[in-house]
Amino acid sequence: MEVKELLETKLNKLGEDIDAKINSATEAQKTNLYGELDKLKANELTALTTNYAEIQKQLDAISAKTNRIAGAERGKTFGEIFTEKLNNDAAFKAFRARSAKSAQIDFNGVSMFSKAGDMSTSGNLTGDVIAPDRIPGIIFDPDRAQHVRDFIPTASTSSNVVYYVRESAFEDNTATVGESSTKPQSDFDLTQEEAPVRKIATYVRMSEEMLNDVAGMTGYLTARLPKKLRLIEDNQILYGNGLGQNLEGITEVASAYVDSLADANVNRFDVLVKAIAQVRADEYFANAIMVNPADWYNLLLIKSAEGDYLMPESARFGGQAPRVAGVPIIANTAVTSGDFLVGDFAQGVQLFDRLQSNIRFFDQDQDNAIKNLVTVVAEERLALATYRPTAFVYGTFAAALANGSA
Repeated sequence: MEVKELLETKLNKLGEDIDAKINSATEAQKTNLYGELDKLKANELTALTTNYAEIQKQLDAISAKTNRIAGAERGKTFGEIFTEKLNNDAAFKAFRARSAKSAQIDFNGVSMFSKAGDMSTSGNLTGDVIAPDRIPGIIFDPDRAQHVRDFIPTASTSSNVVYYVRESAFEDNTATVGESSTKPQSDFDLTQEEAPVRKIATYVRMSEEMLNDVAGMTGYLTARLPKKLRLIEDNQILYGNGLGQNLEGITEVASAYVDSLADANVNRFDVLVKAIAQVRADEYFANAIMVNPADWYNLLLIKSAEGDYLMPESARFGGQAPRVAGVPIIANTAVTSGDFLVGDFAQGVQLFDRLQSNIRFFDQDQDNAIKNLVTVVAEERLALATYRPTAFVYGTFAAALANGSA
């Protein structure tokens, strides 16, 4: 016979013995046999209940190990309840003290186990009992897909300034000359221009624990911070005012758009074609038109008086690169909404890298050592030389459309 079954048999036998003793005591009370009742009270009943509780404890331990009561919430054992009743029941205390001739203990409704309740993930599970799925990496909003440097020539420099010489004026008196006639004289002015190297930088500080414990943190920093440098670089190349630590941007020196359309029905295509013609008039060939994506989508929506779209369907719905008068349009958020820049980006400008964008980690900065912090620095140094300002035409659609319809 197994241990569990043996204990259950003993437990049942003890229960029967206890019941018999209580019945015997009741009969003794009826015949006024107090000696028998005292013996039950003082010795046998106490021993029996103690033994019962001990066997019940062993049986409960075996039942728990074999998961016999899996899913049920354990309450007090019958032995514990029986002992508690004997010790705390007022009627039985009076019976033991002989101040009462009988005592009845009510065990109705007593169960060895409490009723099992409904289970749920919120009510019965704590912590990561259900293991979550984790997606690797750190999710962030995209930055600009293409940058202005992608459309202009780049080179490197080993200095903190780039000098170049530009023709600033030319008095041209070249003409046909008759025999024995004096040749006309021409002259020109040359000016040394300079493009100082400027620094674009930022930094973050974080704990070593964060850097080491967050999966993918190093990769995130080395990918994310240089993109932030590029955003400022784009703005400087296009709109830098040349003051202080700013680059001198293309729009700062480009030719202003000059309107000569005088057409009440002027639209954005008309403006861009006129700007291309203005570049061509200065002997340059425009190779790009830069606009904000919002203005590009406005171009897609322009219709004729008959309601037909002016932009070819291949450009509106296909993968063909959009063009105006053969010049490709570059839709880029680096350009302020409402602006347009048309020009020869191959000959008119050049970018020089003194220090290409990089990331460095420092544990010796301020109080980093005593606080276990790491300073992450992102920086670059560059110069911009706009060789030929008249290779570019810059304007705004609002002003151009207003002037064109005048």
